[in-house]
Amino acid sequence: MKINQLASANLQDKTVLIRVDFNVPMKNGHITENTRVIASLPTIKHVLAAGAKKIHLLAHLGRPKGVPNTKYTLAPVATELEAVLKEKVFLAGKFSDDSGETKIILHENIRFYPGEKKNDPALAQEVLEQTKAEIFINDGFGVSHRAHASVVGFSDKIPCFAGLLVQKEVEQLSPFLSNEKIAGLTIVVGGAKMETKVAVLKHFAKTSENICIGGALANTFLAAQGHDLGQSLYEEAEFETAREVMKIAEQHKTGIHLPVDVMCAETPDGASLDFPIEAITGTLRVFDIGAHTIQSFEEILLHSKTVIWNGPLGLYEQPAFSDGTKRIAQYLADKCNAQTILGGGDTIDALKKFDVSQHQYTHVSTGGGAMLAFLEGKELPGIKVLEI
Repeated sequence: MKINQLASANLQDKTVLIRVDFNVPMKNGHITENTRVIASLPTIKHVLAAGAKKIHLLAHLGRPKGVPNTKYTLAPVATELEAVLKEKVFLAGKFSDDSGETKIILHENIRFYPGEKKNDPALAQEVLEQTKAEIFINDGFGVSHRAHASVVGFSDKIPCFAGLLVQKEVEQLSPFLSNEKIAGLTIVVGGAKMETKVAVLKHFAKTSENICIGGALANTFLAAQGHDLGQSLYEEAEFETAREVMKIAEQHKTGIHLPVDVMCAETPDGASLDFPIEAITGTLRVFDIGAHTIQSFEEILLHSKTVIWNGPLGLYEQPAFSDGTKRIAQYLADKCNAQTILGGGDTIDALKKFDVSQHQYTHVSTGGGAMLAFLEGKELPGIKVLEI
């Protein structure tokens, strides 16, 4: 895949428009995890160093449903960006530039406008007319699977380039789009919903050597095999999908590895015990993978050349059910010699919770849904418009 790279753009004295992904987790008006803000810095610094006249940043936060809502203001993000970038950042309510001498303008939540999700050409045109942007850079990999106005709406109006983050994501993830078997590739997947993982599971059931499944996702596979999981969370409507994934894996000699033991309790804050899968009954609920499963997963990872991980392996927010996610994160960081690629908001949040540095992995993707969509071979609209 060849895309217009930022290195080929002449930015001297230009007004530059950048789509960034600042959809950060918030609590009580404060940012709880700033990975996506930090990830935007290389591109912003590059554009500044290249002599750009002005930088206009477009971003969204949450789901304001096309109307202004103070709950989803980007004001805390502007403050955070200013702190980490060490440059003045002006938060603009509209697209007009009244920032004075300030070079960097972050415009208020683009999803305050109904035309954003509709990919309304009028919104894209208004942005260009008000900002007077001459060059567009997409550095929001996490939104590149969305055909929204701020992602694809400028492609036929001004020159468009991939930001350094998007370029890095494409370079790191592209090798795994192969439809051929990839030697030494192990996929670790968790989370809850089959819907968000099914396509990527079907893809890697053909091309990887091993797939290790945890979280509530594993419950669905186990229940589909006929195991009694008590009152555990699983998706009965997805049993056939789970069986289909297992059948594809069998046909392509890909190992599907499910928990052999799990941490159970009657409630998320109740007393927990490690149970073999066969021993679960009654009111018990599965909340994490067990010690034997962790060891078996680690053994698989030890002999892997590349590991791709998306989704926590249990209810990691609760200390009693954090071991699966924590120990696999630490194992990949400290003991595994494989190339390691991680993605997904919950996965990144878990790394912070367990104080595991992202720098200990080969690549940590800022996109959850975008990463999965890319890996399953979908055409991402935000990347498509950057292709040469």
